[in-house]
Amino acid sequence: MNRPVLLAFASTLLSAGAAAPPAPELAAPAAASASPGIDRGAMDPKANPCQDFYAYACGGWLAHAEIPADKGEWGRFNELEEANLTRLRGILEELASGKGDAAEPHLRKAGDYYAACMDVPGVEARGLASLKAEWAKLDRVKDPASLAAAVGRLQVEGVEPLFDLHANQDLRDASQVVGWLSQGGLSLPDRDYYTKDDPKSVAIQKAFVAHLERMLSLAGVEPATAAKDARAVYALEKAMAGSHWTQVELRDPAKLDNRLDLAGLEKVAPRFPWKAYLEAVGAAGVRAFLATTPKALARIDELLASTSPDAWRAYLRWKVLESAAGARAVPKAFVDESFAFSSQNFTGAKEMKPRWKLCVEATDAALGEALGEAFVRKYFGGEARDKAVSIVAGLQAAQGANLAGLPWVDPATRARAIAKLKSIDNKIGYPSRWRDYTALKVQKGAYLENTMAASAFEMRRQVAKIGKPLDRAEWEMTPPTVNAYYNLQMNEMVFPAGILQPPFYTRGAPDAVNYGAVGYVMGHELTHGFDDEGRKFDASGNLADWWTAPVAAEFDKRAACVEKQFSSYVAVDEVKQNGQLTLGENIADLGGIKLALAAYRASREGKPAEPTIAGLTPEQQFFVAAGQVWCGKYRPELARLRTQTDPHSPPRWRVNGPLSNLPDFAAAFACKAGDPMVRGERCEVW
Repeated sequence: MNRPVLLAFASTLLSAGAAAPPAPELAAPAAASASPGIDRGAMDPKANPCQDFYAYACGGWLAHAEIPADKGEWGRFNELEEANLTRLRGILEELASGKGDAAEPHLRKAGDYYAACMDVPGVEARGLASLKAEWAKLDRVKDPASLAAAVGRLQVEGVEPLFDLHANQDLRDASQVVGWLSQGGLSLPDRDYYTKDDPKSVAIQKAFVAHLERMLSLAGVEPATAAKDARAVYALEKAMAGSHWTQVELRDPAKLDNRLDLAGLEKVAPRFPWKAYLEAVGAAGVRAFLATTPKALARIDELLASTSPDAWRAYLRWKVLESAAGARAVPKAFVDESFAFSSQNFTGAKEMKPRWKLCVEATDAALGEALGEAFVRKYFGGEARDKAVSIVAGLQAAQGANLAGLPWVDPATRARAIAKLKSIDNKIGYPSRWRDYTALKVQKGAYLENTMAASAFEMRRQVAKIGKPLDRAEWEMTPPTVNAYYNLQMNEMVFPAGILQPPFYTRGAPDAVNYGAVGYVMGHELTHGFDDEGRKFDASGNLADWWTAPVAAEFDKRAACVEKQFSSYVAVDEVKQNGQLTLGENIADLGGIKLALAAYRASREGKPAEPTIAGLTPEQQFFVAAGQVWCGKYRPELARLRTQTDPHSPPRWRVNGPLSNLPDFAAAFACKAGDPMVRGERCEVW
């Protein structure tokens, strides 16, 4: 339900037709005269901003940037992520060597967790002992009751067969915390990889079965049994996949709104022993649930009647092996095979991620707020937080003024929209209360066991929230994260310290640059409260229809314009974007850039105009900074995956798509009607 800012694939689409008019003249200044926060080397001054602004803002970067061998993508987000990983590595290596603040027990745990992950010889020496012990427990799976108990136990340990259980707010009453049961249990990235029958999908399906067989064989399963088990696992996952909602369907909160009690669960899936499962997962007393995909639970119920215990055991063994290999907590042969399958079919990466990066990320996932507290102390100053607070306030004021003046919104809907806007909670930099990791036990030199302990700690934390008062201070991202989100049910925006750094926020840069970069990101998140999903939730985060019928119809008409525009863009090769899947993000981009510009202009009222720098006027600096946030490249394999599963548009269209609808952009660069960056059918929602 959250809408984090993520990168997407950058494709190339140049308009054909009349010769392009000359680009505005740009000086070629010395580096010292360039505007702080704008990368002049990333620009292509020969590109015409009225033809392809993304090429103009990012052409230099695109010409020279290389995707690192261990990645399927590279962009400005990734550049900052790498910098933050290096900073976290420094903190963790000090801790792992016995240095650091001895008075911080949670930080000591982070150091031990990281050190255990980095102990490759130890992982190799342990071999498959821990994994085989887990497999041995699965030999007891012989009927639905033992299967349900095994599923619950594995979910506590961080393995996710069949479905996912986590705590979240009820859709109709956001003050209640219930247990969400979400579709899951698949190994391929999305249901469509099982259900489609085009040549590429069929090739991936065959490669997956072969991968399963090789992994099981590496684990000592006899060849004939490995082949039989691989086919059984694929058949089981394919059957489950057919019952899952599509990515577009998952964007409809009405489809997810299926509140059930225990009796309701037992009615949807009567063969699945829910009490045995809940006891195993530590949720024996939980009775309030929301099933996002009831038909997925019903399919599991059907499979209990038609699938042999042998097949269920094979599936569960595979999920344990898959999880351990993904964490690189098993010997190298398994990790190599897992990487080869993923690279060839989904990421295109040429080399495996260095171990230290994996271990920093794993520690951040397990003890992220302990590590984040150290990160904030060392790398996040109060000046950046204060500026972020100021920019967010300006954006909310701009949206308030915008709502007050929209002619298509009637007074009743306008009043409710403004009430929602005023109720948004802003969380900036780091949490007001740090998480307590006292109950998490970390062993030195026991990486796989530590991953399971961290998963069990998190599952206990999730289950403990169900039925309790809502904790509005909680964060869903760690402070070093290079990302941000708007939470529909909390009606909140969250901007971690990790993203409040260059190129998003640059200390000493002109306001035009910071409003164009981080202001665009913040405006994007703010607009999510009013996109095609966000508009369905009221000021308290409840799924509720607070629109009058004529205004709702007008919104849908405007949203349809955006869907049509973005569905026309090519994402990769012959694959076009899915305008329905990306609709919310595209509306947020369109509203975000408009709000950021309005907030920037308001921030300069009564002040001298900012100077032209490097041949760029202040508003040109604003748009270049906004464009450069999205400079990015994807390998073809990952591009296809993103097109199928990512609700965000490729970087080129996150820039050119919104800006081509904005008269202020056209005015800033003297673009004329008929230019590709001036749409004839202009889309505007907010």
